[in-house]
Amino acid sequence: MSLKHYGVILQWAGRRFWESRQFYSAYIALFVAITNWITIQYRLLLENVPVLNVLFSNIWVFMIVATIVFTITSILGGHYIHRKRQFRLEQAMSVEENPYLYKAAPGKERDLAIPMGILQLDALEELLRSNNALTEEKRKRFETYRQGLMKLRDGQSLKRKSK
Repeated sequence: MSLKHYGVILQWAGRRFWESRQFYSAYIALFVAITNWITIQYRLLLENVPVLNVLFSNIWVFMIVATIVFTITSILGGHYIHRKRQFRLEQAMSVEENPYLYKAAPGKERDLAIPMGILQLDALEELLRSNNALTEEKRKRFETYRQGLMKLRDGQSLKRKSK
């Protein structure tokens, strides 16, 4: 077998390994954790609260009740996190950590979108100039945007605005 063939096999195996880790972390580990928690709680409740022995004489009854309670709690908790403060804070933090927030991403953004933006600015500025509608204020704004786009085109970073 050639080295190229081994590379293809290793790439295929690497992809399958990545897929298995994704599935495991998303589904299998969650299932194991939930069932583990339910069995431990079932055992602890029956040992320490004898009254619950009457209600949950069978683990299946306990699992059904726990599943219903956890489903409702998870939906309400997820809704609260999504609609309220915490989710927004996490999103704001992840945006601040993103290096491409202040730099143009290599590829289509840097090679196509940024040059197209510069071309559009030039065309708009020329159009306004030919119609005698280009004020000094607009010209300065065009120049500011053009400089920013040229920095991005050249792979430089825009300065973060301090708060």
